[in-house]
Amino acid sequence: MEINRIVGGALGAFVMASALAVATSPAAAATKSTANRESAARGPGCSDADRKVITRAFEAWAEGTGSITEVFAPGIVWRIEGRSLVSGTYNDKKELLDKVMGPFGARFDSSPEPFRPTRIEEIYCHGRTMVVHWHGGGVANDGYKYSNSYAWIMTLRRGEVVSGTAFFDTISFNELWRRVTPSRA
Repeated sequence: MEINRIVGGALGAFVMASALAVATSPAAAATKSTANRESAARGPGCSDADRKVITRAFEAWAEGTGSITEVFAPGIVWRIEGRSLVSGTYNDKKELLDKVMGPFGARFDSSPEPFRPTRIEEIYCHGRTMVVHWHGGGVANDGYKYSNSYAWIMTLRRGEVVSGTAFFDTISFNELWRRVTPSRA
């Protein structure tokens, strides 16, 4: 997996402002946690520790030695935007794993090429919030390739992701979700 760049400075601030504008829309404001409000008040830049947590988690996932969900806090609030079959808000890690991450992974677990990150375009940082623009792909259990592009906005506290918002191509996702039956419940 290739990580192109980690951005701070003016470009990073622009992207973060755009991402935070989405995250602070009236609809999102209703579910915005105290941790998010506190991180937005801290100003630009991000901690090296938080950057390492996310970078290492994506690298381990890409290498097949770990899962991105290992850095998700038990009480994570994860929102999937758009109109996919799994769009909505998940209020803890177990719910997210049971309803989205587990069934998604089970659509690849019989494949010699399971879904993994293939390229990280950028990691943008602002306080405790990171935006990761990345691409992933793999061969589903039915033998057909699946690829998608993602933007994840994640807030970290004490080395764990406590909240996140995911954006991706929902049409491609829905096609996979409908076409491939998970190999396990």
